[in-house]
Amino acid sequence: MSTLTEAQLRQLRENDRLKYHGVLWQVNDYSTYTDDNGYETEEWLLRSQTGKEYYLLREIDPANPDGSVHWFLAEAVTNPALYEPESARDVALTLAAEMRSQRTPYPTLKLFNRTYEFESKTEGDYASDGESRLRITWDYWDAPHLWNLALEAWSNNRLVVYSTREVQPEDFTDVQRGLGFASAYEAPVTAMIAAADRSREYAIAWGIVIVGFLLMMFGI
Repeated sequence: MSTLTEAQLRQLRENDRLKYHGVLWQVNDYSTYTDDNGYETEEWLLRSQTGKEYYLLREIDPANPDGSVHWFLAEAVTNPALYEPESARDVALTLAAEMRSQRTPYPTLKLFNRTYEFESKTEGDYASDGESRLRITWDYWDAPHLWNLALEAWSNNRLVVYSTREVQPEDFTDVQRGLGFASAYEAPVTAMIAAADRSREYAIAWGIVIVGFLLMMFGI
């Protein structure tokens, strides 16, 4: 089982497959994001056979002191509740509109009893399937810098919240090109259908032989 390099991951496109911690994932979408300050990401939507989804991100952030490339795995949070540490008000209800109005980011936010500190803001073009849309992102990190909270505001005032952790290219293995889950099962299913058809043909042929033999025996 060979681990992957950064170059191999960057070549992934729709319907390619790969493994992460032994689980098989299909690439369902590929997109890019850039802003005017040189920040950029490549994003691959990964989906498992059970329907679970992650985004694999390759990030180049000029604001990082080391200037290096980082890889992340992000999961969308369903119905997120976001709070300031000393408040009971769920800011997620109005956050998309606040972000688009250029509000100063909240210094600290809590999600699932984990506290995150604001780190950076980006605003740029998100390109997918030949279309480009404006996206504003606020990035927060926990104190050990192990978990990232990414808040995305879109042009239709939709807020998307991601819980994110850093990964390495070598965490992934076994790329299979252009073999989506449907393709993976297409050949076995086709073979089963063909076998069933052959069995049916054999049964009909033997039926004709037997009927003919009986007709001969009884002189009909």
